[in-house]
Amino acid sequence: MIDQLVSFADALREAKVPVSMTEVVDATSAVRAVGEIDRRTFRTALFATMIKDEGHREVFDLLFDVFFANRHPTSSRDEEPEHGEGGEVPPSAAQQFGGGGGGADELRRMMIEAMLAGDMARLARLARAAVARHGGLEKGRAVSGVYYAYRTLKQLDVEMVYAKLREELAGTQGEGAIGEAILATHVEQLVAELRQAIEAEVRRMLVEDRGEEAVARTMRPLLPEDIDFMQASRDEIQKIRHAIGPLARKLATRLAKRRMSRRKGPLDFRRTFRESLGYGGVPVKLEFRPPRLSKPEIFIIADISGSVAAFARFTLQLVYALSEEFKKVRSFVFIDAIDEVTGYFETAGSVEEALKLVNTRANVVHVDGHTNYGHSFEQFRENYLEHLSKKSTVIVLGDARNNYHASRADFLGEIRSRASRLYWLNPEPASYWNSGDSVISDYSRYCDAVVECRNLRQLEAFIELIG
Repeated sequence: MIDQLVSFADALREAKVPVSMTEVVDATSAVRAVGEIDRRTFRTALFATMIKDEGHREVFDLLFDVFFANRHPTSSRDEEPEHGEGGEVPPSAAQQFGGGGGGADELRRMMIEAMLAGDMARLARLARAAVARHGGLEKGRAVSGVYYAYRTLKQLDVEMVYAKLREELAGTQGEGAIGEAILATHVEQLVAELRQAIEAEVRRMLVEDRGEEAVARTMRPLLPEDIDFMQASRDEIQKIRHAIGPLARKLATRLAKRRMSRRKGPLDFRRTFRESLGYGGVPVKLEFRPPRLSKPEIFIIADISGSVAAFARFTLQLVYALSEEFKKVRSFVFIDAIDEVTGYFETAGSVEEALKLVNTRANVVHVDGHTNYGHSFEQFRENYLEHLSKKSTVIVLGDARNNYHASRADFLGEIRSRASRLYWLNPEPASYWNSGDSVISDYSRYCDAVVECRNLRQLEAFIELIG
């Protein structure tokens, strides 16, 4: 068990979940204290001692199922199906579903009955039979578990499962639009349980064939902070949104501590020497100069066109969540025209509401709605340049893809000359820069740094840099 816990912790670290050796020791002590009462308690004990961030639960759950797929505590028989030797399907299941064209229909019917009855143990046994019949697992073949689960669900015809469940549950959730919404949610939950049962059985069989470490490497999901802004699916975007709040709180604490450590300015040699005269020339007491204000004044200029919009959205959301850590935050958005949107964030009830106002009310189209960095920087120079000072830090958010318009980088140069620092955050991989219509090299000579910023982890590192 100890070796398995250590391997489990190593897999979590490879997934970028921070787990210290002290926490592994705590997990071992917790398991000894609670014993292997049941699978759920065992899982809870490990989560409580090894995981510090709720956003890491999905990765923890998946890796737990991989590393402890074949551990079946004595009192957890209501949660886990019984397995035959060598991972084979129990003979009764193999005989019932092993042959004949009607096997899939009968298996689907029994699964629906199990879901409606809430019998998870029976559903797990049926899932095992379904994977054995339809999954097509080949020993030693390097194929992701997603593929085998997809094959099994396709043969079971998930759409028919939806239809049959709706038919069985029709009228049980009330009438009208509310009843229909409750029914749809209930059916989605039941089908999700079926998917989870299929995926759990695929993982178990893969672990038996390839081992925990190999399966963990191929099936490990990304943490919310490592999801690429530009490639995120709808579900992944939701995960990023939920991760921003805890990230902002952690960053705020870190930045505040850093400011506290800077309460003293540089050593004042003259005052220190004068003070030492009272002690025979011994500098018993050091004197420091008054510290400079460490809170920067932030000006954000964000491209909100196309796929870059998600990146700008998350960056704005994080910066405003941290607004108390900065002296002032002003925001400007553009496509081929630029508009200040600071007021939306100051008057809206939440950042989400402010972002909706930005998307619906900001005047960001000048001609045809195709991105034009040159014209947008020109407008910023004409309308807002005088507001910049040597206390200002300017942050440009965008991929610098200018639709083959003139870059007019000289306007960005004027902006930089008025500000203290200018940073450019680019959500594209650095290998894509200066390809196609990207003109980032034209702008980079006026920037203090051009930073690849594709996910929350990189954005966090940048915020710490400027804080």
